[in-house]
Amino acid sequence: MTEGGSITEEYVPPPSTYRPGLLADLLTLRGKRERYAYGRSRDSSAEPSLTSTPPRSGASTPTGRGRFFRRRTREGLPYSGSVAQLIGSSSTLALPTLQSAEGFAEQAKRQRPKRPENRKRTSSAFTTALNRMYRGRNEDEVRITVHIAETIARQKYLVKLCQALMMYGAPTHRLEEYLKMSARVLEIEGQFLYIPGCMIIAFDDSSTHTTEVKLVKTTQGVDLGKLRDTHEIYKEVVHDMIGVEEATRRLNAVQRRKRKYPLWFIVFTYGLASAFVGPFAFEARLIDMPISFLLGILLGTLQHVLAPKSDLYANVFEISAAVMSSFLARAMGSIRNSHGEFIFCFSALAQSGITLILPGYAVLCASLELQSKSIIAGSVRMVYALIYSFFLGFGITVGTVVYGLMDHKASSETTCGNKIPTGYYILFVPGFTICLIIINRAKWKQAPIMMVIALSGYVVNFFASRHLHGNTQVINTLSALVIGIEANLYSRLGPRCDNYVSHKWARYVQPWLRPRLRPVRRFARHFARHTRRASGSESESEGSSSSSESPERPVRDKVGFGLAAAAMLPAIFVQVPSGLAVGGSLLSGLASADELVNGEGQTTVVSNARDATVMNGTAFNVGYSVIQVAIGITVGLFLSAWIVYPFGKKRSGLFSF
Repeated sequence: MTEGGSITEEYVPPPSTYRPGLLADLLTLRGKRERYAYGRSRDSSAEPSLTSTPPRSGASTPTGRGRFFRRRTREGLPYSGSVAQLIGSSSTLALPTLQSAEGFAEQAKRQRPKRPENRKRTSSAFTTALNRMYRGRNEDEVRITVHIAETIARQKYLVKLCQALMMYGAPTHRLEEYLKMSARVLEIEGQFLYIPGCMIIAFDDSSTHTTEVKLVKTTQGVDLGKLRDTHEIYKEVVHDMIGVEEATRRLNAVQRRKRKYPLWFIVFTYGLASAFVGPFAFEARLIDMPISFLLGILLGTLQHVLAPKSDLYANVFEISAAVMSSFLARAMGSIRNSHGEFIFCFSALAQSGITLILPGYAVLCASLELQSKSIIAGSVRMVYALIYSFFLGFGITVGTVVYGLMDHKASSETTCGNKIPTGYYILFVPGFTICLIIINRAKWKQAPIMMVIALSGYVVNFFASRHLHGNTQVINTLSALVIGIEANLYSRLGPRCDNYVSHKWARYVQPWLRPRLRPVRRFARHFARHTRRASGSESESEGSSSSSESPERPVRDKVGFGLAAAAMLPAIFVQVPSGLAVGGSLLSGLASADELVNGEGQTTVVSNARDATVMNGTAFNVGYSVIQVAIGITVGLFLSAWIVYPFGKKRSGLFSF
């Protein structure tokens, strides 16, 4: 530990021997029970021979046991009961002689010194040995049973941790690393294979050459607040601060936590996000923002209200949202003023309306997985993201074509006039970032660092695009490099700064502030006591008020490093929505609509096209553009992680993209 109390990163080598599996422990426990039962049967069979008396008749009477109930004989020796029967039969043959000498025998017995203590000593020694054997058996059973319970608890924690990381948006290309490091600390021998949507976990047992396979399948999403809580639990387990039972209980509490914001507020935030992203990403004007707000409300309603209620509609949600957004955007963009000019910008409305369902995040995860040599997961996710992009392009094309058939004078402009000066674009970035924080349910204590990282990434992108015209990959690489360096530095230095500030606050500021706030606390308790209605609540409030006067608890230091993935995710979302994301599909839809209506296209795209192949191939620009953006961001993020962590992390996995 350091002077500040924080635990440093220590390398945890792989254990020389892993914990035995459940089957090995169960076999050991059963073997001990069988050996004990066999020993008891031998001892109980030998015990009657010490106190047996000869039978009164010469013929031995059968006991009524069948051949299947005969007792087990000792190895190479007859059963002691048959010896007693032989002695008894021989004594009956000499019965007359014994009767004639009966008096002499009784006199000899009276004269012979008795040793009753020998039998008692023999019996007590046998009982002591038996109790000692039984006590040893109990200790072994308890030890093995506890070992089995611990193994089950550790495996259950790993499964629960895997489920939480997949549900709350942990970096997918590092999921196997997180579970591998946790299993190493817990001395659990296991293998992990991640496929998009599920994790295959194999708990090995080298002693019995068996494997227990578990399939963890869950719906993947993004919840930055719960991801932060899961990361805290993960760090405390890796650093041996809490046990797996408490960690599992806390993970269950995190999973049962209710929704952070109501549904109507999330839908309203979708509208604000669509309005804020338009000016700096798609050159929208101030007059276009209310229409973008309404299109965002429509998108949020379709995604969070209609799609969860119908599985059939959820399968066509993306296409229907793109069709409705492009149809309404072209309808609003075709409205003219008294001078015959279009009031709203069609291209900005169509693109900002579907910003929050662009596949940039999916393509980014696929690129990161491919770069980290996760071939199976990366290939599957990349194919899905490309098909998803084509779905969006198809939806935009259908929406623009349908309205073009209805209105022959519909707008076909692909650029906006009377733009906002580019210097004012940065004013809309904080609003869009706050909307992303709310939609992804991040903690408000994370909001300042998220805002700083998002603004810095946008500034780099803005100035790089002025000097590198059209080179999208290099621009996104530079912005992602800055975002990754800032987020990883925050992850590495943030907990130490928090511990330092917490200690200084508890040592200097809190003692000075406590007596000055005492009247305020007293008034608050007095007011709360008078507002209580039930007597039970009053007693509870009095107990809580009396306990509040107790001295403050010592400050608990944070361990390990911070969560860089949550800090950089809103900044990455700011980089993804650009005109290249849906520009190809939008232009293709306009070209198709003008061809269907006018025969020969009147837009710039068709007039500049050399042949029909170029026009028909513009729909594939959406997938190509998304891949360009994702590759640039991927390279920048990997370079930033290497710069901040040149030798990697020793004890736990790197929670960063």
